[in-house]
Amino acid sequence: MQNSKRRKLIVIHGWGGSYLEAAGRVTQLLKVESYWHNGLFLAPRRGAGLLRHLLNEPAVDPYITALRKLTVSRFMQSPAAPKEIAQDTDAYSRFSEDRLRRDFPRFGIPAGPEARWKRAQQLQAEAEQELRPVLDVLKQLQDAASETEDAMTEAWVREQLDRFSTEAGAGSLIPLLENLRDMQETGGDLDTVASAVMYAHHFACEARRAGEPFRYGHEYRFVFLNYHESMRGLAEHAPADLYAADLPVGAFPELVGDIRFLHENDVRTIRFEDHHPFLSEQRQALQELVDQGVLGFLALSGPVQGTEQPEEDQRCAAEMVYENLIEGTADDAPGTKRLREAAHGEDFVRGRTPLGTLLTDLIKGGICKVEMGQILLEAMDKDDAMERFEARGWAALPEEWKADIDATAETLRENTYLLRLADGKTTIVSALAAHADPGKPKLPTGKAVEFFAQNYPEAQYVFYCWGSSLMVARRLDHADTTLNLGSLMPAIGSPGDGGHAGAAVCRPEANPNYPKRLLGRVSSSGFGRFNHYLASRLAAEGHPVANVKNISVLPASSMSRGTRRLAIILIAAISLGLALVSFVPSYNLDVVRQSNADFFPHIALDFGAETDDEALREETIR
Repeated sequence: MQNSKRRKLIVIHGWGGSYLEAAGRVTQLLKVESYWHNGLFLAPRRGAGLLRHLLNEPAVDPYITALRKLTVSRFMQSPAAPKEIAQDTDAYSRFSEDRLRRDFPRFGIPAGPEARWKRAQQLQAEAEQELRPVLDVLKQLQDAASETEDAMTEAWVREQLDRFSTEAGAGSLIPLLENLRDMQETGGDLDTVASAVMYAHHFACEARRAGEPFRYGHEYRFVFLNYHESMRGLAEHAPADLYAADLPVGAFPELVGDIRFLHENDVRTIRFEDHHPFLSEQRQALQELVDQGVLGFLALSGPVQGTEQPEEDQRCAAEMVYENLIEGTADDAPGTKRLREAAHGEDFVRGRTPLGTLLTDLIKGGICKVEMGQILLEAMDKDDAMERFEARGWAALPEEWKADIDATAETLRENTYLLRLADGKTTIVSALAAHADPGKPKLPTGKAVEFFAQNYPEAQYVFYCWGSSLMVARRLDHADTTLNLGSLMPAIGSPGDGGHAGAAVCRPEANPNYPKRLLGRVSSSGFGRFNHYLASRLAAEGHPVANVKNISVLPASSMSRGTRRLAIILIAAISLGLALVSFVPSYNLDVVRQSNADFFPHIALDFGAETDDEALREETIR
């Protein structure tokens, strides 16, 4: 089934990309798909993350400003959403028209439809003119990539960008593309990156023995799939052979149909290896694909969903690829052993290593997973990954991010609830995920879990929620086995969700019982109702909740801002009062006293015979 001449696609789960893909996104912004509906602009979720980052980016790079102008102009020219999209917008991200107008007042977007259309066209023309040097350089870069016989690694692209930018007098475009590239980074973990590197290392060794090249962008490349996406989009890379590890069988709605579709479109799935829980019927359906020659190698090491696996039997995906392809062969190297150890420590949160901790911090901080994989691959033979990351300047980044991350972690207290089970011994801390300010590093899930473990010692579990679209569940007290999260998450989300007994994920909004009209996507305003809904799902699974308690803490910065505002108002009021008394005749004390005497003749005010209005000596009520 395998053909060494076909390009190899190695899957990394999550979203990400390369410099070349970022360059392509610049040109795609010229024709971004968007629709207008009820005061909102709708853009496909797959690319909306980049748009949102772009619109919130604090950098003052003139090219970023031009890209913003281009994006806003394209939004403002959006047609009305077709009926089928207007009725079901789940596949689209929303951008508020009012918010865009407020955030970009200098773009001069009018409210009237006709005037807005004309101004949007003007803005688009301005943006395209300002981006002309960028587009010229990127065209040269893309042409060079299509013609080169070199490996199109991120290091190679940086060299080309420097050369073309200098020749065009456009200034370095590396910061721009690095910014755009990193904006696409989300999801994924060390296990998926390490699995991809293990595959690539094995193929690189095979190519070396055969005297054949093995170059990034030619013989192989990393591709991305996020949970709950269709795999069918990978058909655009045909003809190719696909290698996938660390993809939960249930995380893809139509996995079997997708593999068949890819096979029919000349993308052959050669290996599929995973360690997450699965259903017996899922394994059977995949095995039928193997028997029919549609799927090559299949290995599922996880437990049948709803059961718990002994620690000694647990394998992460990188370990599976290592043991199935590399261990005990000529491909085994010091670097593969160290990467295997690092991946196991991170995936099961025990026996963590310095390399594993660094790589996890980098991934969760938004570092490019494609470049990370390339660096790790180069380090396999000499086992010098740490030295290579230091030379790249990445080893110091987690420490630089730490202060910002610690400050962000405190925002976890702002939307926090405790769910106490009726058994009297089990408590769940539920929190809305912290969203970092633009330009600040994102809070890694692992760091958030550490925060909960340290600050809420009474809790045995944590539910970390990105609204209703994703909920990460972790066991904080590993001695507690009240909840099997691997079987509980599919009951709160959908049958395709799950994980380990102590760590699992789900999409609450995918549950047929989820009250979309009542809860929507869930933000801070509806988080209390969301937690009461979670309590109902727990009760339905045999874990009744005795109490749902709001323990949210108003941030100190908000209180201090409120105090400052109050002080300013008081000072302004006192100053205004003194000014009125001093300069406005009608506020003269004699006038006020006479007015009082006219209105309240039954009140006598004795100021003394010769009062000079400086003191009120006595007030007598008859």
